[in-house]
Formats: sequence, structure tokens, C-alpha cells
Amino acid sequence: MANTYKPKNILITGAAGFIASHVCNRIVRNYPDYKIIVLDKLDYCSNLKNLIPSRSSPNFKFIKGDIGSADLVNYILLTESIDTIMHFAAQTHVDNSFGNSFEFTKNNIYGTHVLLEACKVSKGQVKRFIHVSTDEVYGETDEDAVVGNHEASQLLPTNPYSATKAGAEMLVMAYGRSYGLPVITTRGNNVYGPNQFPEKLIPKFLLLAMKGRTLPIHGDGSNVRSYLYCEDVAEAFEIILHRGEVGHVYNIGTKKERRVIDVARDICRFFNLDPDTHVKFVENRPFNDQRYFLDDEKLKDLGWSEGTTWEEGLRKTMDWYVKNPDWWGDVSGALLPHPRMLTMPGVEKYYDGSDNVTGTASNGDVNHSNQNRMVVVPATRNNVSPQKASLKFLIYGGAGWIGGLIGNICEKQGIPFEYGMARLDDRSQILFDFRTIKPTHVFNASGVIGALNVKWFEAHKPETIRAVVVGVLTLADVCRDHGLLMMNYAFGGNLEDKAYSTDAFYFRTQAKVGS
Repeated sequence: MANTYKPKNILITGAAGFIASHVCNRIVRNYPDYKIIVLDKLDYCSNLKNLIPSRSSPNFKFIKGDIGSADLVNYILLTESIDTIMHFAAQTHVDNSFGNSFEFTKNNIYGTHVLLEACKVSKGQVKRFIHVSTDEVYGETDEDAVVGNHEASQLLPTNPYSATKAGAEMLVMAYGRSYGLPVITTRGNNVYGPNQFPEKLIPKFLLLAMKGRTLPIHGDGSNVRSYLYCEDVAEAFEIILHRGEVGHVYNIGTKKERRVIDVARDICRFFNLDPDTHVKFVENRPFNDQRYFLDDEKLKDLGWSEGTTWEEGLRKTMDWYVKNPDWWGDVSGALLPHPRMLTMPGVEKYYDGSDNVTGTASNGDVNHSNQNRMVVVPATRNNVSPQKASLKFLIYGGAGWIGGLIGNICEKQGIPFEYGMARLDDRSQILFDFRTIKPTHVFNASGVIGALNVKWFEAHKPETIRAVVVGVLTLADVCRDHGLLMMNYAFGGNLEDKAYSTDAFYFRTQAKVGS
């Protein structure tokens, strides 16, 4: 068995989500000497309440932000002395990937690439990069197979979601081989338990059954899946963190399989419902893998084993949802048979601070509640002066460090604001933001900036012009047409350093904007 690895400062991405929140809470609780930093953009399926068990711990810190922001990720790695990354953040719902696949490419592939590049630039600072993937990258398992897919099996994804996860895996593997990054990859079966957003099968069925409504099943219900209880999976990640070998892949699975129709019948039985009248078959997905089956012997060799039976885990999960039916607020859209509308770009939740975790959070945090639009209203709005109430800032680049800081300042000063969702090189999207938000002032901190990206600019001049010049000038033009004051943040750099001199392409583009 490999020597035990002991991290010091762990960055967990996506830890306001389902699986990662259980992993985070477990590590914070069991290892008070570890410092845990959570980075999460609070997308529709995330909830800060999932982290309540950790919020009062001195070794816990929450940062609201997007893994796609290179500047923010580099800043966190540097200032928090990160030596370990557990990368959970991802778009994960297969139905959504059929309706909005570009968001999956952006989050799952590009986001992973940003993290890997930051690790490379840190030059050996990161000692472990644990990438969380899925059993779906293997594709469909033969119905008569008696041995599951092992870690060396071929990857044959069949839907946009699994394809983006496989693509992210290829980047992880490439950075491990090309740059020597200490990477470990996990591929897991379906997970269920408390805190799961109810677009997924089991929490959706539980909430519907609680209301006495019918349970929609895609196709004929014969599809077979393997389900693991969340605490067993959290324990698996705890073991992989400490005993996993660099360069290896670990399946997290169970050999206990169930048809979807049988899951529905079990849940009906818990609520004394007749499956014949409370189960309905609906249109199937464009493609729905018949079976996923994993060989988990490699992980068992590290000392892990499944500890929760299906009946016990389902009962615990049911009890939790019965006690917390409003945990997610209004989830009526998620309970539809095909809830694709929940993953529109930029849709994030507003958090009102009633379960605030910011006692240990950075200044870049923003509080959110359960609304399907990212609207930030200051907590002190009742005391806002008439002058401030007449203001409304529209901030672009809110997922980055500078934009997040500006939003935080507005919040503290009691100034209403919203984050823009438009691509700045698309005039029609900017106009839509202006019509819906009705700002009085516009602040732009978007774009690819920072000293660590100077070489990237030289190699990607068209992209640099589009991001740094075209987008900013388009926004400025729209602001002029609407008579709005626009403030643009530009990076000045260290002009005494040759790499950042005025001869660099990036600074020439900044000069074009400034002139």
C-alpha cells in the first residue's frame, strides 16, 4: 500500500453541491489540522446550506467564484498556499446536456483546463490533483457482462455530459504526463442521499411521492444503475486523498444493481403508493445507456468498502427530505420529466444570508438565495439612502476576482447591483442586459487579464483582440447610446519588467482601448 499522504491546504471546487459538500464536511470534521478552502460559483444546483456543518470551523473558508476565472484560481493557489485540489465542480445532469451542451463544455472541460494550467504555473506547489469523473465515460456496459469496467477500460461516452467528462480526463492525463502534475482520477457510480438537488432520479421521486404525484420514468424503466450512499462515497474520497497513488484511476462503485422501475417501486412502497397508478412512462432521452457496471476491486485494495445497504440509505434519504422539503426552495421546474431549462448560462442563486457561512469567507464572497437569477440586493437595503437607492450598477466580470470585489463593495455600501450575463462582443446580448437590468452605471472587469497570461496573449492574438478590444468597445458604444457612465478596469502591469513592457501585445491592445 502507498505511503499515506498528508495535505495541508486543500482547495475543493464545487463543494456547495451534493457529493463535494459531504466530502468537505467530512474532511473538515475529521482533520482539524487541514485548511479547507471551497470555491463554488453557486450555480442552480448548489446551496450554501449544504456546508452548514463546516461553517463554524476555524479550518474552513468559502470563496464565491468560477473555476473558469484564471486570475481568481491563480490568486487562490498563491495566497492560500494550496497543495491539494479536489476538483468536483461540474455540470452533471445528462438531460441538461442534451439541451445546453455548450455549458457542459465550458464548465467541465474549460474549467478543468484552467485549474490544470494554474497548477502547472505554480511550479510544484500542488502535490495532489484529484479529478472527479464519472462511470458514464465508459459508455454502456453489455447487459450480460459479469465483470464490470476496470480502470483501464476504453472510454466510449454516449452523451454530451459524459463526452465532456471524458475530454476533461484527457486533459488531466496529458498534464500528468507532459508536466508531471500529480494527478489522480476517480470514476463513480450514481450517488444518492441528503442535500441532492431534485433534478436527479431519487430525490425527484421522493419529493413527488411526498406530494402523492406520479413518478415519471424515461423509456420503459429497464435501465440498470448502481447506487451508492453519499457517506460511503465521502469515505472513499477520504481514502483516495490519503492513500491514492499519483497517476492512477480509481472506480468508486458497487456491484448491487437496480432497474429504474424497481427504484420507483421501492419509493412508492415507502409512501404506501400503488406503483401501477403512481408510475408513468415518458419519452426517453435521445440516448439512454442501458447499464453502467464497475469493477471496484482496486479501491477495495486501499481499504474501502460499501457500508450502507440500499434499504438503509434510501430510508435515511427519505427521512431527510421529509424533514427538509423546502431545502431548495421552489423546485417545481426540476420535478418535470425533462428539466432542461434550469441550466441557462449565468443562472445562479440568490442567497439572503440567513445561513451565512461568510464568517470565515473572503471578501470576494457574494450571498445568494433561491431565485433563478443572480440578483444581488444589499442586506442593509432597508437603510439605503434615497441617493443610493436611485443607483444601480451593472457589473461585467463578476465571476472574476476584481468584479467580485466590486460587487462586494456595492453590497457593503448598500448600492443595488447585478452581474451582467452578456458576451461583450455580442451587442444584442448587451442590449438585453440593459433592458432587463436598467442600470444607472456600468463597470467592466471582464476579459482575460493578468501577468500569468501574457504569453497566452502573444499566441492568441485574435482572441485577445476580441476579448480586450472588441468587447470593451462594443460595451462602450452601447453605454454611449444609452447615456450611461462606463468604468473600465484595465491591467497596468509592471512596465519595468520586459515581459510586461509596452511592446507586449496585451498592452498594445490595452492602449487601443484607452485611446
